[in-house]
Order: sequence, then C-alpha cells, then structure tokens
Amino acid sequence: MERKETGIALKRAVIKTVHDTFFLPVYGEAVPQGANLPCFSVVVRKSGQKRLLGRRRSAFQTLEIRYCTQNRAEGKEESLAVAEKLYEVLWLVGDEEKFLAEKLHHEEKEDGILFTAVYVWHMVLEENEEKMQRLELNGKKAVGYEIGSIHKRTAGSESGL
Repeated sequence: MERKETGIALKRAVIKTVHDTFFLPVYGEAVPQGANLPCFSVVVRKSGQKRLLGRRRSAFQTLEIRYCTQNRAEGKEESLAVAEKLYEVLWLVGDEEKFLAEKLHHEEKEDGILFTAVYVWHMVLEENEEKMQRLELNGKKAVGYEIGSIHKRTAGSESGL
C-alpha cells in the first residue's frame, strides 16, 4: 500500500472504530454548522515521512478527533467518559491492516473534547529494478550464455573448457 493509501486507510479505520463504539454521527472533516449533536469529527492535522536505510521509510499521521456535546452544562462529565473510552478503542485500530497509536492525549474544550492520536508505521518501497540483459559482443551472444552448457574462459585462452 502506498503512503497516501495508507493514510486514507488509517483515517477510515479511526472513523469506523469511533462510529462502531459510540453509534453517533462521525464527520470526516470539521463539524458543519447545524449538525446533530452529540457528534464526532476526525481531521488529519499532520503527516510526514522520513527515510530510513535503503528503501525503508517511517511515516506518521496525527489525527484530531473532536467530540461535541449536546448540553454544555452536563457535557464535562460526559466528555470525560468519552475520552476514557477513546483511550481504550483508539490505541489499536483497523481490520486487515492494524495501526498502533504512539501517542494519545486529550484536552477539554467548552463544547466537548479534542482528542489527539499519533500513529506511526514503517514501510518498504517497491523498486522496479531493470534486470541485466544478456551480454552481447559484436552482435553475438557472449560465452557462458548458451542454453544447456556453461563455458569457462581463462585469461588469454580463446576456447572454452
């Protein structure tokens, strides 16, 4: 899976996990005005990649999960309960491909909570290396590439052994 596809798969896995846990509306971007409350929104805040050795890469993605309460007066206790549940379910997300959170934390806001999760994964990029072609010398195949036999050449000799 490419980096872009992996990031999209991660965001979808988080949205699915939140929806399956709380059975509330989950928006893939910021909560629109007039949305049904309570609800969640999942937004990618930061992503990046760093090169390791060879074709290996380390990538990360920071997701913000915002929970908006319906009643601000009673919302503090409800928000804390939601935050505790998010810690339980977001540390490992995904069905086929699993993503493990490196950091989880939340802040209380006046309309709910802002929960942040940082996921890190490693990948190996595929390289399309061109294989070496058969060696030809003056339009003829070089010694050692005949089908069925292997010839050895020594320095200064013209014939195979």
